[in-house]
Amino acid sequence: MSYVSLENSESFLKCFEVIAEDKSCIVSDSVLYLSGKTGKGFVTVAGFAAGIEVLAVNAAMLAEDLVFNFLPSRGESTYILSFDEIDPVAKAEQEGNVVQAGVSPEGVQSTVSITDLAYGKVVTYPKEKVIRSLIVKVRRSGLERLIQDFDAGAIQSVLESSGNEHSVSWPINFKYRLLLEDFMAEIVQHPFRELFTIRNISILVEYLLQQFFVMDKLGRDGNVLSMQDTHSLSQVEQYLCLHYRKEFPGIEKLSRISAMSPTSLKTKFKRYYGETLFSYYQKNKLEHARKLLDNKVPVKVVATEIGYSNPSHFTLAFKKEYGFSPWHYLNP
Repeated sequence: MSYVSLENSESFLKCFEVIAEDKSCIVSDSVLYLSGKTGKGFVTVAGFAAGIEVLAVNAAMLAEDLVFNFLPSRGESTYILSFDEIDPVAKAEQEGNVVQAGVSPEGVQSTVSITDLAYGKVVTYPKEKVIRSLIVKVRRSGLERLIQDFDAGAIQSVLESSGNEHSVSWPINFKYRLLLEDFMAEIVQHPFRELFTIRNISILVEYLLQQFFVMDKLGRDGNVLSMQDTHSLSQVEQYLCLHYRKEFPGIEKLSRISAMSPTSLKTKFKRYYGETLFSYYQKNKLEHARKLLDNKVPVKVVATEIGYSNPSHFTLAFKKEYGFSPWHYLNP
């Protein structure tokens, strides 16, 4: 097991020193490349003057667990914002039967979370898994500069009001997955790495904070879901995201996957993810289309790639979602 313990005053760069000493690695320009029998992928860090540090882990088949121990902070309020996708669903999904891929046998789940660092935090990346993870350490003042017109003190108030909990987490969704994929694909080679990181982290943090306050509102309204419900909904969400090239599977099939009644599934899914089942499926499908268009893929090819046999139907759906046609998106 590789174990990295960080004091609050220590930079994420210390992770490089510890891992490099412990493993066979190549370090170049703030990127640590895993090699040989230790695993595949990379770890990289970025730091900003605004009191924000980012640690990115993009790894597969680690030979042993990788553990980061963030010791309790002192002084100004500091938070750890985590975006963790461990063992992506594509590996474990089987047609008609969704394995709970976001949850490993050790109970590791693909999640996003906010943690008050006054209590510390231990992050474990399990061996022999596929891992995409971003950890953002941010001081309260830095968070307010990153997200303008945002009162970071609201986070502390919500955490303190949630039964003395110092950490809140929930299942990852397609918005985070797509951004994590883009980030990991470009961060190492991007010519303006710091600007690229700031932009993407700002978007991820905004998503996280929006969802954080939705979850808080559910709690105050007495609509907190059980752990079993959240796992069941996560299975449905993963299935919808994986099968975006196919037709919408229908409520009966999704009910079997979740082991919920159709009415219960529809109600709880909308409460938890903020969208109806079909709307969520459609938004994910069209986000994949938008990514293809960003890469200048022709509209007819994009329509086929995301499962439309008729390009005009794709055009109507795209325009309904974004307010303009895919041709206008390609040629603004």
